Amino acid sequence: MAEQLREWFDSLLPRERWLVSIAGLLLVASLVWLLLIQPVFSQKARAEQRISDQQLILLELGQLAARAGQAGAPAAAAGEQSLVVLIDRSARARGLSAYLRRNQPDGPGTIRLRLENVPFDPLVEWLAELQADHGLGAVSVTVDPAVEPGRVNSNIVLSLAGG
Repeated sequence: MAEQLREWFDSLLPRERWLVSIAGLLLVASLVWLLLIQPVFSQKARAEQRISDQQLILLELGQLAARAGQAGAPAAAAGEQSLVVLIDRSARARGLSAYLRRNQPDGPGTIRLRLENVPFDPLVEWLAELQADHGLGAVSVTVDPAVEPGRVNSNIVLSLAGG
């Protein structure tokens, strides 16, 4: 087949050979463009569009987070109920109410807690939840080891942020 093609090409006039060569080069260049270069550019454009879409989503999420922060949701939630009730409900929801020995207000927006023989990790998670969900930050925390490993006795003073 290749030999027949070569014979046909050699039988052409020089001007025809030149035109067939140019047409062949254009065909090869078109194939390179269509099969190699154009898909790369298309993929790049799609990737840039995805990045742009994700940046827009990130910006919108940031705006929503800022609005939620400005709404004062934690302070409002804590202000709707007394801190004693809030602590009691939250401790019960976390399974820590059995360890709560004292839950007493200590001025406006402040509360004192005493927990005995409480598992340490759930206690820390609960305190983080109180901070994140209700704006209650620890003013003071004392922790002493209990008899059982991984358990502690703790005195905690919590206060509303800005309180």
